[in-house]
Amino acid sequence: MAELVHWTAGDTEDVVCCLCRLPGTLVHDVAPFGVVRCPQCELVFISPRLRPEALQRLYDDVGYFEGGVYGAGVASADGAPSAGGRWSPAMVLQRTWTAGRLALVDRERGGAVGGRLLEVGAGYGLFLAAAREAGWTTSGVELSRTGAEHARGTLGLDVFCGQLEDAPLTPGFDVVCAWDTAEHVPDPLSFWRTVRSLVADDGVVLFSTPYVSSLPARLLRTHWWTLKPTEHIWHFTPRTHALLLARAGLALTRVIRSPLAPANAGRLDSLVGVARPIPGA
Repeated sequence: MAELVHWTAGDTEDVVCCLCRLPGTLVHDVAPFGVVRCPQCELVFISPRLRPEALQRLYDDVGYFEGGVYGAGVASADGAPSAGGRWSPAMVLQRTWTAGRLALVDRERGGAVGGRLLEVGAGYGLFLAAAREAGWTTSGVELSRTGAEHARGTLGLDVFCGQLEDAPLTPGFDVVCAWDTAEHVPDPLSFWRTVRSLVADDGVVLFSTPYVSSLPARLLRTHWWTLKPTEHIWHFTPRTHALLLARAGLALTRVIRSPLAPANAGRLDSLVGVARPIPGA
């Protein structure tokens, strides 16, 4: 849908850096959007960007996931993953990431399984279903109505449709995961503060995002395949991740950038991060 809809300036709004409250300096003009960088903390973000109501239309489109991380042919007419796409390269990668990320969760939790796990940005619920099968008590949050309905109706998962701060969740999660989610949220600082309020003091937060300091991003510039100014509205580096997380009361303890790591398999421009609550924060 992002490529099919002709967005205009009327669909957009100007925003400032979520950390410094400063307008950004233009890096790339991709009208009607702008890729800008904060002159103080160097966080990269989109301004102007889609207004919330336009963004919701984007995520609610049945074809939103089609051709993306789930691969072409994965979504059927009603938005559900189709059997025909199960062995597509994208779905093979999905299963590789899921296995690698669950193994990473186990390592970070010292092998302890059976606690409460929350996934923010649950999509169709594929990771949550695997986590449930592995013994976790799972909850999810997903902005896309199509994704949330499939996760609930087909997979029987507990998934709230909407923004994280509106979800009726009880704090004390042992694990909070946000796979390819933080780049989409309206305000990453507010997002991570909400995550901090939900994770147990001895819990762990795991996430993945593209990163703008990656070699593909620096070489390809406006042709970087992950730029996507309609939906990827924040672009991070390990440094800006650490700044944001620290301001929210979380310490970045590990960054995985290798495309050979199962949790990040095949991804040349993305990273997996691990963070833990800062005592007393």
